Amino acid sequence: MQRDLQFLLDMLQSAELVIQYTAQCSKEELIDNIQLQDSVIRRLLVIAEAARRVSEMTQRSLSYISWQEINGMRNRLVHEYDDINLNIVWDVIQNDIPILIQQLKLIVPPEK
Repeated sequence: MQRDLQFLLDMLQSAELVIQYTAQCSKEELIDNIQLQDSVIRRLLVIAEAARRVSEMTQRSLSYISWQEINGMRNRLVHEYDDINLNIVWDVIQNDIPILIQQLKLIVPPEK
């Protein structure tokens, strides 16, 4: 479980960075700013890679986390890198990432 906690912490930290990166921007600013896109997409990939490493047992015990959807996003970002739909990325940032942060904060002990 200790390794899983580290992966969950990685997910939480990256999700919080996504929110921080996009806190003062609009969807149009994301679409127009390649550097911001790169930063956000990198953090989404970290979330997905860390999620992939969480043990199956822990994933089952945390079934309220959308493991399949996270992995699906990873596959799109990696394998369809030349056709990323930024409207979907924006939707994930606005709707899914805040929920994921709330869920992870219930599990991951606060850092000291």
